[in-house]
Amino acid sequence: MKRSSILKRWARMPVYDLLGIRVEQAGGRRARLRLPWRPGLTQAIGLVHGGIIATLADSAAGWAVFPEVPDASGCTTLEMKISYLAPVVKADMVAKARAVKIGRSTALVDVEVFSGRTLVAKSLVTYFIRR
Repeated sequence: MKRSSILKRWARMPVYDLLGIRVEQAGGRRARLRLPWRPGLTQAIGLVHGGIIATLADSAAGWAVFPEVPDASGCTTLEMKISYLAPVVKADMVAKARAVKIGRSTALVDVEVFSGRTLVAKSLVTYFIRR
């Protein structure tokens, strides 16, 4: 599959439209995604829901991997560990991902999620690469 086809397919992810996720940079085993804050992303006390933060981290990990494996038909999360370090209150989030290792059938990705200069979550994601 051509890189341009991969990017087009991934850019059409319906969940990105639902949440408002924007891909700012992808390539070279790195990715940067942004999620603008809005009230619909919060839980009962007004903080961004942890599941939303995890979705952003997982998405950034995918963008660090999938464009680098043009012969793959897809990839999916096998395992994800996330540590929440600070709350997100009425602020955009940026996820920065770096593929640590891309093998034949799996990849390991390190992701940091920021709100401004504050590190709000750290994640380690393992992806299965379907070829």
